[in-house]
Formats: sequence, structure tokens, C-alpha cells
Amino acid sequence: MALKISNICYVNCKTTIKLLICLLFLITINSCSDRTSSHKSDDTLNDRDTSVLNEGFFNNIHKLIYENPLEARTTVFRILDSLGTNDPDSRIKLLKYAGSSYVFETDYSEAIKYYNMALSIAEEINLYIETANINNNLGVIYNEIGDYKTAYIYFIEALNNYDLAKNQDKKIGTFNNVGLVYLYLKNYDKALFYFDKVLDSDIQPKDTVLIVSVLNNIALCYSSENKSESALEYLDQAITLSEKINNKYGLCISYQLMGNVFQTLNQTEKAFNAYSVSMDIAREQNWSYQLAVSRIGIARVLLNQDNIDEALKVAYDVFDMAEEQKSLVLKSDTHQLLSDIFEKTGDYRNSLIHYREYIKVQEEIINQTVIHQVYDVELTYLNHLNKMQQLELEKKELAISNKNNLLFFISLIFILLLIGLYLAYLNYHHRQKVKLQKTIIELTEKKSNAALEAEIQERKRIGQDLHDGLGQMLSVARLNVSALNQKSEVSNERKIKLIESAIYSIDTAFNELRQISHNLSPTILVTKGLEEAVQDMVRRINESNKILISCEIFGLSRQLDNLIENTLYRAIQELTNNAIKHAHASSISIQLVQNNEEITLMIEDDGLGFDLNKEHPHSISGGIQNIQSRVENLNGTIFIDSKKNRGTIITITVPLKLI
Repeated sequence: MALKISNICYVNCKTTIKLLICLLFLITINSCSDRTSSHKSDDTLNDRDTSVLNEGFFNNIHKLIYENPLEARTTVFRILDSLGTNDPDSRIKLLKYAGSSYVFETDYSEAIKYYNMALSIAEEINLYIETANINNNLGVIYNEIGDYKTAYIYFIEALNNYDLAKNQDKKIGTFNNVGLVYLYLKNYDKALFYFDKVLDSDIQPKDTVLIVSVLNNIALCYSSENKSESALEYLDQAITLSEKINNKYGLCISYQLMGNVFQTLNQTEKAFNAYSVSMDIAREQNWSYQLAVSRIGIARVLLNQDNIDEALKVAYDVFDMAEEQKSLVLKSDTHQLLSDIFEKTGDYRNSLIHYREYIKVQEEIINQTVIHQVYDVELTYLNHLNKMQQLELEKKELAISNKNNLLFFISLIFILLLIGLYLAYLNYHHRQKVKLQKTIIELTEKKSNAALEAEIQERKRIGQDLHDGLGQMLSVARLNVSALNQKSEVSNERKIKLIESAIYSIDTAFNELRQISHNLSPTILVTKGLEEAVQDMVRRINESNKILISCEIFGLSRQLDNLIENTLYRAIQELTNNAIKHAHASSISIQLVQNNEEITLMIEDDGLGFDLNKEHPHSISGGIQNIQSRVENLNGTIFIDSKKNRGTIITITVPLKLI
């Protein structure tokens, strides 16, 4: 039986939290409304003239939502139909009231729909206080349906907008709502932290309706932790304050909570009396929903007293009220109550039927909201983007306004700073110009020296070729001719051999001369271009059968600058010669590629290679330095990748546009 009582208390606590949530909605619906104002005549509310949209009208709608949500919503829709677009503030309030009327009927999907309509307008015109209120209400809805993460996000957004609106008073209400999130999550310590934060707030004067709600919430925390004495203590405080300010709604909720606590303590008579007081208040104020909730508590007491027939009669009456109000929450609670009643009578079949209906209605409550959750996420995202843009514009306008207030002083400082920066810039620019000129002179001198050194080395190589090749051949020919001239008595056979040897030496010298001449200024390079000249060179080397050279040329144009053609041709000559003579390579690969901006030459051999960080033969060093000098004169780059016994890869890149 003790377990059954605990379950009963938990059900009633959940129902009471729903009522507390309704109270929190009404706190944020209209911050300027007077909750005790008299209800105006029906003639005022039925007037279609939008001139009725004053504070008194909104106060009446605010009160009507307690008593008859459907009638309040009908009035709101009638006014909305006749309201123009030039009054966004009133449209926001009316849409917000429409959403709140659905909350009282627990139709959360429709409530979310109208809250989002109001939120969209409020964010568009940067009405921060209403944006915060609506975010707060949406958070309460998602807290109620169990989406605690989304609820928490909405509460944080509400707090941010209260900061933007510079309204610290309203933030304490949202702190209370955050406490309810933790209450649902059964993190009672955290919930009490936020509730105490509201009570300890320095805001004066405090919203007494909110204070009553917080006291009820604290009592609910202690009741959930089975600390009944503490719960009753806070409920007594809430009742005393509600009676002082004539807060009938808070009083109704406090007595419902008190009934729950007494049921937990198995003090059925006190529980019955507390529920009866709550029921009398609800009947007096014509609050049909709260009346139904109090009657469920009465039915629970009757069930606990084994008064099955009376409990069943009350349960069926409440079920009819739920049908009349179209309240899914009441239907859910009533089905659960009927399931418990039939279980106690041993009618397990009907108990199971009503329990299934209870589960079905719970799922319907959640499913009604799912579609609008998707809509809500999309709309929230779009509104967030719009809000960020508006905030950025507002920030810029605020910055401009602040600058205008100190225009003279800031302008003077700016001008002085600008002059100082300009003078510093001139000084820096002058120093950079001098440094650049010095660098240009040094670079020009370096290039001139390199070009001169390259020319000297080229002349030296030509002289060496003439001396070692052509000079030697001519010396042999001269010796043969001198032998014929000095020896008159030479046999005909010997003469023929000497003459043939001289002719061979002269022919060889002629070929050597032609080779040197070709190397100095290849005719094919001038007449047919770089591609044909390179292919001709490759063919001549391959005819020796001593080494294999492959050549791949892509995109090469015949209309190249003569200086570029000569530089690349000399580089291929020099690097190929080095690979053959010094690296003793068996194969060489030449790749020449041109695009719209540059030409890239890559020569790879499988020779001995060398270490760039150590000394290497002067002939290799001198040849590469000559190539490097020529390439740098064309604003090109050369990269050498070589290691001992691994071969060499040399890459040269030359821009097509010479500077």
C-alpha cells in the first residue's frame, strides 16, 4: 500500500507541475496587466473596433484565459482579423494570448505555432522584452513535454533577451523556470539552487505572484524528496502570501500540493480537506481545469479510503469534464485513475484497458508536438539569422552614436594620429626605398659579376675545345704534310698513307670545327626553334650508342624569346655533357613542359651523383654556376637534387614574361 500511495502522489505532483506551468505562462503573458482588475462587459470585448486594444482590454483577455480559454481565443482571433499590419506590438500580444489559451487546453502543438508567429514579429522589430517572454513560454512548453534540452535553450535565449532589454526583474521568472527543468530531471539540489536564487534576488518590489509560485515549487521539491515537514512549511508561507495579495490561483495550487503531501503521509482526512479547499476556489473562480485536477485528488483520497463507488463516480465526472474541455492531460490522468480503481477492485481487464488508454493519450500529447518541433527548429534558425543581422545593424548604429557624442575630441586625436602615422610611413617608405635601391645595386652587381664569370668560363671552354680538339687534329695533319715535304725519297705507298692520314686529320678537324661552331650557335635553333634543336641534339647523342637519352616535350611554342631558347638549350647541353663525362651515366631523361606562365625543364640521370654540401669537381661546379647565372638573369629558379651513387635531378623553371 505504501508503494501505491507514492505512485498516487507522483501522479498528483505531475499534474500540479502542469498547473504551476500555466501560472508561469500567465506571469509572462502581459507584464503590465493587473490580475485583480474587474472583468469588463461583453460589449467592450465584442466591439470589432481595434480602438479597444488598450491596457484594460488586454487585462480582460488575461483574466478570461483563466476562466474560458476558448472564449478568450475567439475574441483574440476576431481582433486579429481586423487588425492592420501597422500595429505589430498589439499583434504580438494577441498571438501570444492565442498561444497561451492553447496551453491551458494542453494543445501544445497549436500553442507552439502561435508563439512562433509572435516570436517572428518580435525579433523582426527588435522587441527584446516580448522576444524574451515568448522564448520563456516556449521553454515552459518543451519542459512540459519532456524535451528538457530544447527547454533549457529557450530559457537561456530568454535570459539573453532580458539582458538586451535591460530588464533584470523578468529574469528571476526565467530562473524559476530553469529550476523547474531540474525539478523534472529530479535534480532537486540544482532546482532548489535556482528557486533560492529567485527568493534571494535584490529586485524590489518583488513579483508576489512569482514568489508564491517559487514557494510552491520549493515545496514540491521537498515533497519529492519525502521531506514532508519542509514541504508543508513552504506551502504555509505560499498560502499566507496568496491570501495577503488575494492570489486565488496560487492559493488553489498550494492547497492541491498540500493535499498531495498529506496523501503521502497517509493523512487522508487532511488531504481531503486540502483538496476540498482547492476545489471550492476553482469552482468560485469558474476554473474548470483546476476544478477537475482537485477532483482527481479527491478521487485519490476516496480510493485510499476504499470508498470505491464514490471514487469511480468522481473519476467518471472528471472524464466528462476532460472530454468537454478537450484536455488530453486530464484524459490521461483520468484514465490512470480509473486503471488504479479497477485494479483495486480486482477488475484487471478494465484496469488494463484504461492503462492502455492512458499510454495512448500520453503518446498523442507528445506526437501532437513533434510536427511543430520541426517547424519550430527551422523558424528559430531563420529568426536567429535575422536577429543576428538586426543586432549587427544596431551595434553599428550605437557605435556611430557614441562617436558623434565625442566627435570633436576623437577627430582631433584621429587627425594627429593620422599625421603621425603619415610621417612615420614617409620615413619608413624612404628607408625601404633606400634599402631596395641598395639591394637592387648589389643584385645587379652580383648578376653582372656572374654574367662576366660565365662569359669567361665559356671563353675558356671554347679555347680548351679549340686547343684540345681542333689544334690537335691540325697538328697531326701538319706533321703528315711536313713528312712528305722533308722526305723526297718516299715510296708511293708511304706517300699515299701520309696523304690519307693528313686528309683524315683535316676532315676530323673540319668536323670538330663544325661541332664547336654548332655548339656556339646552332643553326637549327634559329631556324626551327628549341624543340627541333633539342630533338636533333638527342638524336646525335643516341647515334653514338654509348648512352641512351629520352626526351619528352609538351606544349612548347615556337615563338619563344631568343634569350629563353638559348638559355634552355645551353643548360641542356651543359647538364647532358656533365652527366656523360663526369657522372658516367648510362641513361638520361629530359622533360620540357610549357604552360601559360612558365617553362619547366627537368633533367634526370642515373650517374654517380655528387654531394652538394661537399666539394665537387670544378668543371661540374663551374658549369652549374654558369647555368644558375643564366637562369637567374631570366628571373628563373634552379633546383638540384643529387646524392652520391643515386643520380641527379635538376629542375629549371623560367617565366615566359621577362621583367
